[in-house]
Amino acid sequence: MSVAKEVDSGASLPNWASLRGNALESIQSVSIPNDIEIPALPQAVTEFSQRAADPDVKLEELVAIVETSAGLTVELLKFVNTARLRTASPIGDVSTAIARVGIRNASSYLVATGVKAANNALGSKLIHQRHAWSESLQKALFAQAAARTLKLDADLAFMGGLLQDFMLPALTNRFDSEYISFLENDAKDGRDLAEWEQETFGWNHATTGAFIAGQWGLPDDLLCAIYYHHSLHESLSRPEVEMFKLFPVTLSGLLPDQLRQSGRGITELIKVDSKCAAFSLDALCATVDDEQMDLVDGFNIPNQLSTIVQEVRKATETC
Repeated sequence: MSVAKEVDSGASLPNWASLRGNALESIQSVSIPNDIEIPALPQAVTEFSQRAADPDVKLEELVAIVETSAGLTVELLKFVNTARLRTASPIGDVSTAIARVGIRNASSYLVATGVKAANNALGSKLIHQRHAWSESLQKALFAQAAARTLKLDADLAFMGGLLQDFMLPALTNRFDSEYISFLENDAKDGRDLAEWEQETFGWNHATTGAFIAGQWGLPDDLLCAIYYHHSLHESLSRPEVEMFKLFPVTLSGLLPDQLRQSGRGITELIKVDSKCAAFSLDALCATVDDEQMDLVDGFNIPNQLSTIVQEVRKATETC
């Protein structure tokens, strides 16, 4: 495996619409059950997302939408005042916050927080929601750190990491017995969750997530990040420049979580690290551990990636 590929943005501009079209075309033949309870986005989030897609929208209009919801206002201000985005002086108003991150990124982050709220309201039979949000943040920060190191789109990587698993609470509620069987059997053998889902249902959480993302009107590149987040080898082998831009998101899909999506994920990351001189896994983990402590919500302290990687390395060396 080699990640020595370079992206020449001047010679080959990304064509996300084409890649999105290919992804959605492949989903058309998939029979996704219509009785799955899809997370319902708050009205303000839906309205903001729709208006943000208009290139002529006025900033004042978007600010007014956010300010109709105290919860969204708090989330957006908290986001822009974290260590990774913080300016010399704290940002205390919505207008400056949107200007700081840009309309597109503000829209994507508000969708993510809307999904978080919707999933919390929905509840889950198998997933601890606070832990799930912490895991999503960890994946987002890891993808972002990898993208920065590789000089790729860090904002896309962050949002792709944050939203890649948003359909899992709804899916595990609808098919709880099947997912329990996966955890009790296939996961113990290191089986990949997306592979198991495809074989069991004819679809997986990545394809259903992309399908809903299309209905919500999410940006083409973000929809592709959701659809391909378990396609590590495709991100390196396919010729499209867009696929390599998704490489950081596919790396984040290997991180551990409570559903044990990728039983051998850390081992795979260690292998990638050994063959890629462009970044250091230990340095990425240390960065993520530090940044996530600045983002943790209350008492929900995440697992330290540095410790997990060290433990896997030791276990591998003793085998």
